[in-house]
Amino acid sequence: MAGGTVLRTVEVSNQHKQSYGTGCLIAPGLVLTAHHVALPGGDSVVAVRDTVSAGFTEAAVVWESPELDAVLLKADRALVGAGMGVVRWGELVCDYPGGRPVCSMTGFPKAMRRRASSRSEQYVDDLKTVEGTIAPHTGSRSKLYGLEVDGAVPTEVKNWQGLSGAGVFCNGVLIGLARLVDRQWDRILMVLPLSHLLAADGFTHAVAAHTGMTPRLQPADLRPLLDNAPDPRLSSTYLLDPRSQVTDLTGVSELVQQIEQWCKGTDRVDVAAVTGLGGTGKSRLLTEILHRLTTPSGNQRPWSGGFLAENPSHTDYQVLAAASYPLLLVVDLAETRLPQIRDLMAALVGSHDGAAVRVLLLARGHDTWWPALRRHLRARNVGPIGHAFTLTPDDALDGHSPEDIYVEAKVAFARRIRLLQQAGHGDDTWPDGVVADAPRLYGAGIAHAARQPVIYHHIAALADVLAHANPEFALKDHPMEVLLANEVEYVRRVAEARLPEGAVDDKLIRTLVTAQFLAGAHTARDGRAAVRAGFDVHHRGYGITAPPDARQLAALDDVLTAAYPAADGAHWGAVGEPLAAAWLAEVEADSGEEFIETFLQHDSLATEQRHQTLSTVARTAQDQPGLAAGAHRAVAADPERLLPLAAQTVAAELGTDHARQWLTGLEHAVADRAADPDTYQWAGNLISEAQQQTAADRHDLDELIGTPSAQADTLDQPAPEPGSAAPSPDSHLVLVKPQVGWLTRYVVTVLGLCHLTLVGAVPAAAALSTSIGEDGWVLWFFVPLNVFMHLTVASVFGGRQFGTLLSAWVVLLITIGLTTSSAFMIDLPWPADWLPPWLLLPTLFTFGLTALSFAWRFTFGQLQDTRQSANYEDLPG
Repeated sequence: MAGGTVLRTVEVSNQHKQSYGTGCLIAPGLVLTAHHVALPGGDSVVAVRDTVSAGFTEAAVVWESPELDAVLLKADRALVGAGMGVVRWGELVCDYPGGRPVCSMTGFPKAMRRRASSRSEQYVDDLKTVEGTIAPHTGSRSKLYGLEVDGAVPTEVKNWQGLSGAGVFCNGVLIGLARLVDRQWDRILMVLPLSHLLAADGFTHAVAAHTGMTPRLQPADLRPLLDNAPDPRLSSTYLLDPRSQVTDLTGVSELVQQIEQWCKGTDRVDVAAVTGLGGTGKSRLLTEILHRLTTPSGNQRPWSGGFLAENPSHTDYQVLAAASYPLLLVVDLAETRLPQIRDLMAALVGSHDGAAVRVLLLARGHDTWWPALRRHLRARNVGPIGHAFTLTPDDALDGHSPEDIYVEAKVAFARRIRLLQQAGHGDDTWPDGVVADAPRLYGAGIAHAARQPVIYHHIAALADVLAHANPEFALKDHPMEVLLANEVEYVRRVAEARLPEGAVDDKLIRTLVTAQFLAGAHTARDGRAAVRAGFDVHHRGYGITAPPDARQLAALDDVLTAAYPAADGAHWGAVGEPLAAAWLAEVEADSGEEFIETFLQHDSLATEQRHQTLSTVARTAQDQPGLAAGAHRAVAADPERLLPLAAQTVAAELGTDHARQWLTGLEHAVADRAADPDTYQWAGNLISEAQQQTAADRHDLDELIGTPSAQADTLDQPAPEPGSAAPSPDSHLVLVKPQVGWLTRYVVTVLGLCHLTLVGAVPAAAALSTSIGEDGWVLWFFVPLNVFMHLTVASVFGGRQFGTLLSAWVVLLITIGLTTSSAFMIDLPWPADWLPPWLLLPTLFTFGLTALSFAWRFTFGQLQDTRQSANYEDLPG
């Protein structure tokens, strides 16, 4: 959150016109308030004061609208709101009575005027925070929000005076400006929605000129579920982030029209995939489409939406089904987030009374995960799901030459950097100014360069702009080195503000930023783990030393969190790609190709962090194959903990070709580390089976090992202390599902169900027989007993390996014997004298029970010991 309601509250005074009220800090020195509070014009002076200042500061008008009763004031940023971030702008888009968020405003109502002391004649205007909820439809015809106040209210309406102009926040997002009290209702305050301000002439330009960022509305009530747009900062990550919208979208006009036409279809819910190589502009494309759909156009109802958070603050996705506006939700890296996508769509289909919802899934390819997901969603009636859009490197060049893209990008980067500098970002160390016509150092041959993804032209353009502003950058050989040098400067500024003087170690910070990118952190505990792992790996090789000071690690954690704040509910964010990939390659090279290998095996990391590290390396290695070797060696060194995670990554996230390359690399690494024959035989068999499935273009590799994340959790537990209880026998078990064809699975399952019906019918028929007397009702108890015993035996023999365990076979014989005995009680003539019943019946029941056991194994899997060689029962399909 970029500041709470209290920190953004300012007093607004015009003594000449005897006016007083509240304002809201938009950014340092920039205040939004009601026009009837400031009353600018004439010889009067408007003054503002934040909650930490002793005196008022004169403010000037930079934009005003008497019709909307709003005015934007500018004061000295060093005296008013120093250090405050830029506010986030939003609106309410859902009407979900079961989960309406609390809205709040803080101001200086007349009812809070107090004596400075018991004997003083001086009065102070004290703060009052008002909370309540807004039903989006209340006041909609008058184009206002109606905030229903919770808690105490003034006894007289006039005592609300002074609260006008206060900013109204929801989930930390500014959604409106307090305007007036509804005299017909004693607990309703009317609020001007920000959407009217953003549609007013000149407002967005005035805000952008003083903050460096064009204000855009986001759904405030959906903020816990969506990613935030990046905060403006003078870093290469921000400037290249597609959601910063620094450069214009080029080409792809036809694709934009196709996706917009798909969005406006008649189905209530629909899902589609958008695929393309890294750097082709998928995220920028969808950011542009979101902007176009959410911009009001005539009388058409605007859309809303955003990028779905990977780590949302809550997972009550049903609120999305109550949207008053059509929603477009974008899921980035969709191939790594399939469980979340299934949960999202289940909530939308289960209950949907709101406007249309469209979900676009972004990924590098769709040859593996998309067909399986589409079948899953179609089986649950989730829309037609008939579209998949592809973005190629040439699409961005449609109608534009590389030269055009380079020149336009230089202009855009120079303009945004100047705005950031005007807004107080960066420092004064750059000797030269930022210009759009900077000399070509890295874009000299771009007019004749081979066709490449548009990101490469943007990197060259940004490098030239930065190299002209800071000649030290011009000493770099590669444009990516220039961007990394600028990123180092940015992180150093953040670190110097939080660490003791002289304590900033650029190489250590670089290593920790790389660890942050690899492992991520959902919680503060995960953040501490990643910092400790990165710190230890960075200092690896210096012998036994004292453990790092906890306060030092906490300070480093604070630096990472401040430099790359989370865009969702996670502990922190990360440096953006492709900077992160280049930085990872540098750190790996400087460590002698040991950083990834050592980092993955660090005991501090949680299982989910190891999985994310493997996933990140696998994705990055598609462009830089040399990075995969370290991950392969780590998996080979600790296969019980890492191999299931690596196999899951291969199954869910990589295309067929890259999956084969990864598995081949794993196979060679395992062969090189074969110290424990049993463990590595199991690992080799698992990799070999995965290779066979990949060679056959089978896309169900995840079934091969069950749910590895859950299995790996047991491997992260510390070793037992001497004298403690022995580890569980299940600690080395892995769930394995046999890979069989659908016909085999279908036939075996049908036979198993028929057998289950038969063993229930046999004691029922015996109980109905007339030859067993009046006590025949007792046999009805054998119906559930018989079914239960057969299911138990099927689950035991189908789900585990028992070999020659005597007790298991005794239970099997008792079960078959009990069912055979029940059959002998049926009063029916035997049809064939040549086939005695004592031979036929046990054979029939044994065959049926075998089918039921295999049906169980095909459905739920079989637990196999990792210390033994894996035996996969591949039946013909």
